[in-house]
Parts: sequence; structure tokens; C-alpha cells
Amino acid sequence: MRPITREECPPDTLHRLLGGVTFYKELILADQAQFELLMSMTRFGIADQGEIILHKGEPANVLYFLLRGELEVLADDETTLNLISAGEILGVMAMVMNDTRSASLRVKSRNAILAGVEYANFRDAEEMSMFSLETKIRFFRMINSNIRWNIEKNRFAHPDHPLVHRLRTIPLFTGPRDTEAELEALHHQSEVLAQLLCDWNSASID
Repeated sequence: MRPITREECPPDTLHRLLGGVTFYKELILADQAQFELLMSMTRFGIADQGEIILHKGEPANVLYFLLRGELEVLADDETTLNLISAGEILGVMAMVMNDTRSASLRVKSRNAILAGVEYANFRDAEEMSMFSLETKIRFFRMINSNIRWNIEKNRFAHPDHPLVHRLRTIPLFTGPRDTEAELEALHHQSEVLAQLLCDWNSASID
């Protein structure tokens, strides 16, 4: 994957593609300054068909959004396990757990455009010198929704799985929204949900 050029994707096209990502879209509407800050820290890359863009075992310290194209999730023998479509997020579970990537990704479409942001910019729930409380809350709401969506897919396929009970024990935040307490709760939930999804995936492999 190489950095994208203005010729390959002009800034107005990038903005339009980012409009399909809820996190960026919310910032555009709610806080232009925070959106511009995020844009300045976002890496944009493009990869060609057949290129492996992320490799199994690599550190998962960057959160990627697939803006255009389609990716294949590869097994160790390079057979296709799953497909990732535009608008989806890549590698959330490994990122939250500070783990390595569990699979390699290969471009299936003619090309793929991705946006990446460093998780280190959001990990510390108490550090607000760069991104605001509201921005970090939006970020972790997005992370938790993504992990829950993947867990719900598993639950739908296996409603009697033993880990379904564990999902029901994870408390939902019921306090005032848009507060430091909500951010702390969302941060904790992301770790608990990521561990549950990891355990579920491991049990499926076993």
C-alpha cells in the first residue's frame, strides 16, 4: 500500500468518501476544527488488485477504514475466509487488545483506498490535549458498535453458544451521556467486548 496522490484521489473526493464513515461524518457536522485535526493525522493509502496490504502477525496499532474497494480475509493457505466491503473498519479487536493482526488482507477489487489513524491518539481516556472528550466518546462508541456487531453475527449463527451468557453480563452505561464517566465506561467496554470476541473466535477454531 502506498500513499495516495492528489491525482489518484483529489481532496474533495476523499471528503466525499469519508462521508460514508460515521465517525468522520459526525465530526464534519459537529466540530469542524476536530475534523480538520483528524484529517491532518489520517494516513490515506491506495493498493492495487492482488496486493496484500496487512499481514498476519503485524502490530495492530493503526485503525483502518476501507473507503473504496473490496478486501479478502485470507487463511494461512491464502484461501478466502471472508470479504470486507467499503465502509467497514479493519482490525478493531486486535487493536483494542494491543495484539497482532489475526489474518492477512488482500485487495480483491481493481484497487482499494484506505484511511488509517493511530490508536495511540485515542487510547488514553484521560488525555484531552489533542482530541476533545466529545470526539473520544464518538470514537469509542464506534469501536464498541463494531465489536458488538461482530459478536451479534456470531450469536445469530450460534444462539446457544456458551458465551452468549457472558455477553448479557456486560453492563451498559446508563449515566449522563457525553461525560467523562461515559468515556471511561466505553473505554472499559471496548476491552471487555474485544476479549469476548477473541474468546468466541478461538472457541470456534477449537
